[in-house]
Amino acid sequence: MKDYKLSAEALAMIQGSSAGTQPKYYDNGYWYKTNNAGYEGLSEYLVSLLLSCSSIKEYVVYEECLVNGRKGCRSKSFLGKDESFISFQRLYDMYKGGNLTDQIMPINDTKARIEYVLDFVKYYTDLDCSDYLSATLSLDFIILNTDRHFHNLGIIVNGATGEYRTAPVFDNGCSLLSDYEKFPGDVSIDENIESAYGQPFSSNLWVQASAAGINLHVDYEKLFSLLKNEPDSRALQVLIKRVETYKSIIS
Repeated sequence: MKDYKLSAEALAMIQGSSAGTQPKYYDNGYWYKTNNAGYEGLSEYLVSLLLSCSSIKEYVVYEECLVNGRKGCRSKSFLGKDESFISFQRLYDMYKGGNLTDQIMPINDTKARIEYVLDFVKYYTDLDCSDYLSATLSLDFIILNTDRHFHNLGIIVNGATGEYRTAPVFDNGCSLLSDYEKFPGDVSIDENIESAYGQPFSSNLWVQASAAGINLHVDYEKLFSLLKNEPDSRALQVLIKRVETYKSIIS
C-alpha cells in the first residue's frame, strides 16, 4: 500500500455532513482522505470495484492507500477545465436559501420528496437528474451507504459554456458498515445491517431506492472474479453478502 506524503498546506476544509469529517487533502489534481471512524478507504476502493462492473459509467475511482502514514484513499479530481461542482444543497441555497433537507422532510411521501428535488434542479438548470438519482440510490441500498446527503449529490457546471451535467458518483466511504462507532465489531454483520439507515430522502435505504426506481445492473461474474483476489475483511464480507442477497433485484 503506497504512502503519500502531503504537506499541511494541502489540507482542505470541505463542507459536508457530520459523518464526512475525514481529514482531506488536495494536491496536484488528486484528493486524499484519511480514515476517521473505521475503514472508509477500503470501502471506497471496494465500491469502486463494484462500480467498474456496473451500469453506472460516471463514477470516481478510489485507490486505498496511506496518507502521511494513516490509512485512507486517493482519487483524481473529476472536474475538467472551467468546471465547478455545485451540490444540490448549494444550488438550493443559491436560488431559495435555507436547508434543502428541512424543506423536503415535511413532505410525507418519499417519492414526492425525490420529485421535489428533481423538479427544483430541472427548473433552474434544465437538467434531468432522475437517472442519476435512481442509480445512486440503488447503489446506496446495496452498499449500505449511510452518508448520502445533499452535499455529495449534485451537478457540474462549465463556467465557460454555461453547460450543466450530472456529477459522477463519489464519496462512498460510509458504506459496508465502515463506521465502527455505529456498527461495532463485536456485533454480528446481520445485526449491524439491520441498524443501517438511509439518507437523504428516507431512513430506509430500500424505500428511497425503490421510490427513485431501481436503476442498476451488475456483471456478477466479472465482479466476483475481482473480489476473489481481495484479502478477507468485514467490508468484503458485507459486499459479497449484499450482492448475493439482492441479485434478483439488481439484475
